[in-house]
Amino acid sequence: MKLYKVTLKGMTYSCNGTAYGISYVVAENPDIAYKKIREFLDKNDLGFPRERELDKIELLAEDYQYTNTGCILYL
Repeated sequence: MKLYKVTLKGMTYSCNGTAYGISYVVAENPDIAYKKIREFLDKNDLGFPRERELDKIELLAEDYQYTNTGCILYL
């Protein structure tokens, strides 16, 4: 498994709640990471469709000792 930081095009800050546009997701690959977030936002009708679009995905850690990320993900 891998830990990803997923940033969307909108909802990246909030004055009094959750900033849904920046999320940390444990998933097997980047496609699944974004899909998890997108399904949650669509189901709960959060933000506008254009704000739910993907901006970037960053790999932060892996549950593998010899990872190139420099960080091990402990599950």
